[in-house]
Amino acid sequence: MKTMRLIAALAIPLLLAGCLLSPGKFASTLDLKRDGTFTFTYAGEIVVTDTSSPPAEFSASPCFDETTFDERECTPAELDQQRKDFDAALASSNAPGEMLGKGMGDFGSEESIADLIDQLKKQEGWKSVSYRGNRIIDVEYAITGTLNHGFSFPLMEGGGAVMPFITLTRRKDGTVKVVAPAFSGGGMAGELAGMGALAGAASSPGKAAQPKPEGTFTVTTEGRILTNNTDEGPTDAAGKSVLKWVVNNRLAKAPEALIRLAGQ
Repeated sequence: MKTMRLIAALAIPLLLAGCLLSPGKFASTLDLKRDGTFTFTYAGEIVVTDTSSPPAEFSASPCFDETTFDERECTPAELDQQRKDFDAALASSNAPGEMLGKGMGDFGSEESIADLIDQLKKQEGWKSVSYRGNRIIDVEYAITGTLNHGFSFPLMEGGGAVMPFITLTRRKDGTVKVVAPAFSGGGMAGELAGMGALAGAASSPGKAAQPKPEGTFTVTTEGRILTNNTDEGPTDAAGKSVLKWVVNNRLAKAPEALIRLAGQ
């Protein structure tokens, strides 16, 4: 539940700032070796949502049971906190020079999406980037590196704020925390994608609904898996441990794993 609250905290200002990137249909993999080298891939859709006309009134987000992750009725205290977060984000987005998304630019036009695509094509790892229409970008991304520091995907030039699809955090104790906040079709990330789609539809009547996250995220590693939130747990393949999440509207919690590398 801490992850879901973090997703909400990150994404609500982005919605109000007029920009949100989210997965559509995709397949993503992470291979993490004992020495800290890794290969990450993402192939599929990235959805660009225009929320340049933010909602004028507060609308409550769903609450979830911390044990079963089933949707439940929010308590008065939770609703009060949601309203406070909404008001604070709205005030921040209207403050000159404080809009989180201004480094990314305004995604309110086809021209701005074309600019985004040009920016992505210049960055390492983006093998293929093409615009399908209806704010859907088809991409193929693959990169190999060493986890001497953190890694986040996607990353925008100019310090633009983006809710990360995935983050890798190298800890001092030799472990790596893997979190994929946006790979949650039925949890908070899916709800935020839906909020963005509704906002876009309100500002552009007649446009087709945009997809919610749907796909697979697979982690293979030579390290030791300490914790994970898959349904089945790790399996073995060719001497490596494998974790797999199927992302759809039934996956309420974002994928997470803690992996210890060799020699630690």
